[in-house]
Amino acid sequence: MGYKKTGRDRGDGATRKSLLQQIHADFPGNDSGAQRLRLLAAMREAGHITTTEARLFLEVMNPSQRVTELRDQGAKIDTAWTLEPSEAGRDPHRQACYVLVPNQGGGIAAELAGLILLATVAGLLLGGGLQ
Repeated sequence: MGYKKTGRDRGDGATRKSLLQQIHADFPGNDSGAQRLRLLAAMREAGHITTTEARLFLEVMNPSQRVTELRDQGAKIDTAWTLEPSEAGRDPHRQACYVLVPNQGGGIAAELAGLILLATVAGLLLGGGLQ
């Protein structure tokens, strides 16, 4: 099973939720391979994926393990830490935000990848996380 290129709108809020739900539908199954494919698709299409989003919308209950497996397979994934409210709307919890680093061979420079990661984290912090 490979990555599906869809050209869907990255969006945010309800559009982002719909995008993640569609990614889940595109890569059915709960085996570790299907979960890794969903995470990769989410990072490629949505720009990043948080622990909470992975659990809620992609049915990846242990995102950190799947990310470790993807890294072991050669994927370059950065982790940024964010504070997000819990699903119950209570005090924020520290959680990971995973960002796929573009291929450095002919891709963007490492400095630009770092700036993209910082911009993503800033957007999460300013945007208030999940809607």
